[in-house]
Amino acid sequence: MQNDLMKEETELLAGLGNSLLISAIGIALGIGIGLVLGAIRYARIPITNIAIVGFVNAFRCTPLLVQIFLLFYALPDIGIRLTPFETSWLALALWGGAYQTEVFRAAFEAVPKGEVTAARALGLPAFQTFLDITLPIALRVAITGTTTTAITQFRSSSFMIVVGYQELTYVANRIVSDTFKVFETFGIACLMYLLVCSILSALSRTFERRLAIPGLGVVK
Repeated sequence: MQNDLMKEETELLAGLGNSLLISAIGIALGIGIGLVLGAIRYARIPITNIAIVGFVNAFRCTPLLVQIFLLFYALPDIGIRLTPFETSWLALALWGGAYQTEVFRAAFEAVPKGEVTAARALGLPAFQTFLDITLPIALRVAITGTTTTAITQFRSSSFMIVVGYQELTYVANRIVSDTFKVFETFGIACLMYLLVCSILSALSRTFERRLAIPGLGVVK
C-alpha cells in the first residue's frame, strides 16, 4: 500500500514537472512576444499595428481549447505535424503572447509623458529614449499583469490533456482510472497547482514592492 502511494506521488510529481516545463517555455515566449508586439503597438506603426491587433483578437477572443485542437489536429491537413509537447508549449506561448501584448502596450502607455519629453529635450534619440526611459519604467508597471497572465498559462497547461501530453492533470486522471482514488489524487493535484500559483503570486508582490515607482502606485 505504501509503495503504491509513493509510486502515485512520484508520478504526480513527474506530471507537475512536465506542466512546469511547457509552462516555463510558454511563459518565456509569451513575454517575449508581448514585449516586442506591445512595443510596436506603442510606436503606432499603421500597417503592423493592424496586423498585431488581428493577432491579439484572434487569440484572445477564441477559446484556448479550440486553438489547441487547431494546432494538433488541423495543421496536419496542410502538412504540419506537431508532437503533443510542441503543441503544448506553442499553444501556451501564442495564447499568452496575445494577452502579454496588451499588458505591455498598457505599461508603455502608462510611462509619464514628462519623462519621455525631458529625455528628448536633452537630445536623446527616440530609440535611446525608449531603451533608457520608457522600457525600464514599463517593465516595472507590467509586473502585475505579466504575472497574472503567467499564472493563467500555468493553470491552462491542464488543457493539454486533450492532446495526450503527460502533464499533471493527465497523470492524475490516469491514476484515478487505475485506482479510483478520485478525492486523494485530484486533491493532491489541486494542492500542487495552488502551491505553484501561490509562489508566483508571492514573487510578483515582492518584485512590485522592491521596484515600485513613486507616483505610479505602491504595493502594500
